[in-house]
Amino acid sequence: MALKGVRVVELAGLAPGPFCGMVLADFGAQVLRVDRVGSLGDVSQLARGKRSLVLDLKRAQGAAVLRRLCTRADVLLEPFRRGVMEKLQLGPEILLQENPKLIYARLSGFGQSGRFSSKAGHDINYLALSGGRNSISQFFSVENSKSGTVGTASRTEPVRRWSAFLHNLQDSRWAVHGCGSHRAPVLQTTHPRTWTKV
Repeated sequence: MALKGVRVVELAGLAPGPFCGMVLADFGAQVLRVDRVGSLGDVSQLARGKRSLVLDLKRAQGAAVLRRLCTRADVLLEPFRRGVMEKLQLGPEILLQENPKLIYARLSGFGQSGRFSSKAGHDINYLALSGGRNSISQFFSVENSKSGTVGTASRTEPVRRWSAFLHNLQDSRWAVHGCGSHRAPVLQTTHPRTWTKV
C-alpha cells in the first residue's frame, strides 16, 4: 500500500474531512478519527478502514491527549472554522512546535481569511453565494414518477428536492443515471410524501 505506515489523525466533521480520511485509509494510512463527546459516531458512512476514539477537546485533558497523538502523527485533518483550534490551544503554531513534520491540513468551508472565514460552509451555501441555485435546473432534472419534473412543482418543492438531491448525489444507492436526451444526469425519486430510495 502506498501510504503504509503514514499516521493520520482526523477530527470528526462533515463530508470533506471524513472522505479525505477514508481515501487515505484506502491507500494504507493508519487513520484515527477523533469524535466529539455525545456524538453518534460515524454518521457520514465514510469510516471505512478507520479506528476512532472520543475526546472532549474543550477540556485540558482531552486537548492534551490530542497533542500527544499529533506528536506521533504525520497528518492532522482539521475541519473547523477559523480560530476554533486556536481557542483550544491546538493551532498549527503549537502543534508544529511539538512535531515540525506534521502536515496540518485545514478543511474549513471558507478558508482562514476573508469575510466568510468565520462562517460554516456547505454545498448549499456555495451554490447560493455563486448564484448557481438559480441556474442548476439547466444542468440537472429531478423527476417524480407521479408529478413530473420539478419545474411543474410548487415554489418550495424544488428547494426541498434540490437539497435532497445535492446531499445524496454521491450516494450510489440513489438511482442517478443518464437519460436519452442531453440533460443528464437525472435523479428519479418516489412520491415526495414517501421519500424512499428507488
